[in-house]
Order: sequence, then structure tokens, then C-alpha cells
Amino acid sequence: MTAAQDTRGKARTTRTSDQEHRDALRALTGILAAFFMAMVTLTIIGTALPVIMADLGGDQTALSWTVTGTLLANAVTTPMWGKLADLFDKKKLLLMAIAIFVIGSAAAGLAGSITMLVVARVIQGVGMGGLMALAQTILGTIIPPRERGRYAGYMGAVMAVATSVGPLLGGLIVDAFGWRWCFLIPVPLSILAAVLIVRTLHLPETTRETAPTVDFLGMALLAVATSSLLLWVSFAGKLFDWGSWESILLIVVGVLSTLAFILVERRASEPTMPLHVVTERTTVLAIIAAIATGGAMFASTTYLGQYFQLARATHPPNPGCSCSRRSWDRSWAP
Repeated sequence: MTAAQDTRGKARTTRTSDQEHRDALRALTGILAAFFMAMVTLTIIGTALPVIMADLGGDQTALSWTVTGTLLANAVTTPMWGKLADLFDKKKLLLMAIAIFVIGSAAAGLAGSITMLVVARVIQGVGMGGLMALAQTILGTIIPPRERGRYAGYMGAVMAVATSVGPLLGGLIVDAFGWRWCFLIPVPLSILAAVLIVRTLHLPETTRETAPTVDFLGMALLAVATSSLLLWVSFAGKLFDWGSWESILLIVVGVLSTLAFILVERRASEPTMPLHVVTERTTVLAIIAAIATGGAMFASTTYLGQYFQLARATHPPNPGCSCSRRSWDRSWAP
């Protein structure tokens, strides 16, 4: 092969690689946009919570459940969405998750009571679980293993930006438009992300020799086990004592549901959470890291917003803004 032929071959290879890179970015645009909306919604509410509780007449328990309900639904449904992605069309599931997220966001923005807001936030959490699980699943489907680290960096960057700017955006939106727009603004942006996904995301069709079997019992037991333990942590010390019969009941239900879930997953043909994967060393370390990171991130964004507004009498986001003072006057700070 001559030097000229070798140069032309390298140029052709480079063009092909660049084209694949552009196609991958084009396909990921809508996914990353929806992923950004989900992450922002988890952190944007932290700054707006005192004003929300003042307008809807909520107390500290209602405030915590506005956040806990979303995280609970997110935690329970994420593994379920991931398993459904193995059995059904990932693109349709992603669009379904966006639709659920849009419904929950619109309902939260139009909520007239604390109960409606908490229910809407739970619906939001179900959609968020699908967005987070399916975004990573589709990334692994369309990107070769050697290139996944590169594209996972884009997702990590989106997560970092959404986490850092979420509280700031929440304060600006509350100050300029009102707290309801913290939930209403993501609605058209999520719809735009869905349009981008329909136009740009093209996944290879998968065929199965047998009809998919959904592990409904395993999913139900996982939901009961996770919910009971989170309810115990959230309510103990507030609505009832740590050593009360309510605490003991929630602990017993959580432990029994967990044991039953393990037994069901060992025998299920299509387990929701394969035990051999969960017990691997790498998976265990990743779960521990995710718990530590998630706890620090969501606890800090929720707590700091309340601390600066309620304890330090700081208005979101600018103490000198008159509309900020009007919002603060309606709050339940002393």
C-alpha cells in the first residue's frame, strides 16, 4: 500500500468515526434534555419549599413529604423501569416515562392543597425513575462498550449542572414568577425533549422467541419493602416514637417483605433484580457510593434552602428584591 492510499484510508476512517460521534450525540440530545429536567426537578424545589408551605398551609411534616414522596417513588420504580427495559421497547418506555413526568409536573404546578402536591410529586417521582433508568440503559444500548465512558461523561456533566443550578433556578423562579412555575416550566421543555427523542433516537429492534414475563410479585414486594423502611425513617421521631408499635410494625413489614422478595427473585424466570448481580463486589460498592452521594446531595439542597430562609432570614434569591420580600411575608418563618 502506498503512502497516498494509506492517507486516504485514514481520512475515510476518521470521517466515519466523526459521523458516528455526531449521530450518537444527536440521539442523546433528547435523552440528556429529559434527564436534565428530572435532575433539576429534584433540587429546584428546595429553595421554594418555605413559600410553598406558606401558600398551601403546610407544616414541617408536609414539607418533608414533598421531597420524600418523590424520592420514595423514584427509588421504588427505578429498578422496575430497568427491568421493563430488558423486556419491552426502550424508546416507548422512555416516552411513557416522560408523559408520566409531565402529568406529575403539571398537577404539582396546579396543586391547590398539600395532599394534591404530595400526590403529584409521587407521580413525578415515578416518571423520574423511568427517565434516570432508561437514559442509562439506552446509553448502553447505542454506544459501544469502549466508548461508553466518554458518553457517560456527558451524562455526568448534565447531572452536575442540574444539581448545582437547581436551587439557584428555584430561587429565581419563585422570586420572579411564583413557586408554581418551578413545576410548570419543565412541562414544555420535557415535551420538546420527547419530540427530539422521537425524531433522533433510533434503536435496533429486538426480537424474543418467547413472550416476556413480568415479575409483578417481585416488583410489589420491592415496593412494600422499600416504602415501609422509608416511611419508618421519615415518620419515626415525628408522628410516633422510635420505640412505638408503629415503628416495630414498619420494621417487621420491611424485613419480611425483603426476605420474601429474595425468595421470589431466586425462583423467578425474569427477576426484577437478579441476586447474583446485586451481590457482586463492584455492584455493592456502587450502591454504597450512590447512597452516600445521594444522601449528601439531596439532604444538603433541601436543608440549606430552609436554613438560609428560616434561620438566617434570607429571601430567595436576592434580599433586595421587593417581590422576594412579598414571598417572604407569606412564609411561616418567624
